Amino acid sequence: MRSRYKNLFNREKAPFFGTFHGLFYKILLREGYNVKIINGANCYKIIMSVLTKYSDDVSEDKIKEVLNNISLFKTSLKKIEEYSPTMPRDIFEECLKEYEEYKSNNGLWDFDDLSIKIINLFKENKDILYRYRKLFMYVLVDEFQDCDELQMEFLKLINKDNSIFAVGDEDQCIYSFRGSKPEYMVAFDKIFKGGKKVYLSINYRSSKNIVEVSKKIISNNKSRNKKKIEAVKKSNGIIKFSTPFDESIQGEEISKVLEKTKGSLSDNAILYRTNMEAMSLINTFIRRNIPFVLLDKGYNFYDHFICKDIISYLRLAININDRESFLSIINKPFRYISKANLDYIRKSYEDKSAFDILIDKNDMVPYQCKKLEELRNEILYLNKISLGTAIQYIISDLKYIDYLKEYAERYKQNLEEFEVILEEFKTLANDFKTIVEFLTHIERVREELEISKGVKEGVILSTIHGVKGMEFKNVFIINAVEETIPHKSSIENNLEEERRLFYVGVTRAIENLYIYSPKKQQGRFREVSRFILEGEFREIESREDYGLKVGNMVYHKTYGKGYISEIKGDAVKIVFEDKEYRSFSIKVLMENNILSMMN
Repeated sequence: MRSRYKNLFNREKAPFFGTFHGLFYKILLREGYNVKIINGANCYKIIMSVLTKYSDDVSEDKIKEVLNNISLFKTSLKKIEEYSPTMPRDIFEECLKEYEEYKSNNGLWDFDDLSIKIINLFKENKDILYRYRKLFMYVLVDEFQDCDELQMEFLKLINKDNSIFAVGDEDQCIYSFRGSKPEYMVAFDKIFKGGKKVYLSINYRSSKNIVEVSKKIISNNKSRNKKKIEAVKKSNGIIKFSTPFDESIQGEEISKVLEKTKGSLSDNAILYRTNMEAMSLINTFIRRNIPFVLLDKGYNFYDHFICKDIISYLRLAININDRESFLSIINKPFRYISKANLDYIRKSYEDKSAFDILIDKNDMVPYQCKKLEELRNEILYLNKISLGTAIQYIISDLKYIDYLKEYAERYKQNLEEFEVILEEFKTLANDFKTIVEFLTHIERVREELEISKGVKEGVILSTIHGVKGMEFKNVFIINAVEETIPHKSSIENNLEEERRLFYVGVTRAIENLYIYSPKKQQGRFREVSRFILEGEFREIESREDYGLKVGNMVYHKTYGKGYISEIKGDAVKIVFEDKEYRSFSIKVLMENNILSMMN
């Protein structure tokens, strides 16, 4: 942007272009502060060191959750007792204490410290504040709806005898977990004295009918400006709503649409609420050899600690000598195998299973040996039953669920979230008959995810959060069901943000929109998302015309050129060059690429 400015206005110097944090960094350096930003890897290590006191399995998501909480707390300007973390308070406060002490001892800052220091500096030193008010006569803020509390405080402090010009859309405010609020845009003219709102009412991106359904959805939110939005395009695209039985059939339906779609695969984006939902699609695409690009390149569902545990049980079943898997699961649930005995196994060079090493150990009591023999036989039994039954046997009969219950209680985690992981794991295993087939597939998924990092031409897979600001010719939104979107955790307290998120997903589509609400998801029967009802997608599906209008010139693969003389519901009547009138199902013609529009 800086280069474009210089070229456009033929100037050697340019105003500041950058983020809030970039600006704060420059101001603090200019005012004589020695600013060293903490390394991201060190942040992870600090949080990891605290969390491992409470849990043997600390996921990357859990570390991110803590860091997000620390950031949200600091930018909220609240006292510690006023802030409600999304995790046990004692754990959060210990993480915060260790994190802040590390920074203090090493003379380090994080980005939130930059914001806090600037606010304090301007409030405590009026001369400095006055100087920057005079320096910044014109301030333009883009993506204004994403501003947090501290950034808003900075803008309010700096705004005297100068001009603030903000551009944003409160309907796309989807980062409340980072402190953003739609109210900042709604109340802009009240926050900034004498402020005025100018509404940009033209949508240049999407087909007319996509703009219309998006308006129906977002109009249900109360915390927004009432805007009149019109599509510059006068043509309609495809809007298709489907209710497949489950996620597997959902993936097959999407694959069939992709195989018929013309153009680049990267014109297609499949969007979902949470990363976990991608796995059923990845399974399908690997099987059908459809290239894909996973925008969250570090994510693999099978790396979740629950998945790792069940995989270890399965690996041990096909190779009873697998010591790593034995050590991973032997005390899940707790089976009274001491740390000393686990160390004994690690150091043993005997060519036999960990079970035999312990059973043959002199100081093992007979009762414990008997229990180990029983467990070994039960694990070997997993080979004699179907894969799905084996997984359920691990969860129920081998009492892995008891371990998760104890874990959830001990670390104040939500057991329901663990159960969702279990159900997704079982769902993903449904396509395989044996343990070996499934474990082979898991390794292939790992390989394909690695390959996908270098894929340039493939279907885009992403959370809706991950594609904000992007656009695609064809958008597929999956799992549009209650408790997924809107997410269960947000229905009571943050429903409007869930609606905004769905709205953002819908408005990524340039031409065509496909939405899927499987009847069964993650092993449970689901209700269609309320957002589907608000957008009247069921009604759209029943009257879908695929953009066809009376008088359109068309080309039929069998009958050649013609024009549309009549449309009634799903029936279309076409007059061909041989003067014959023929009637067809619009859905059959369009979804099988039998009919195309002519210019």
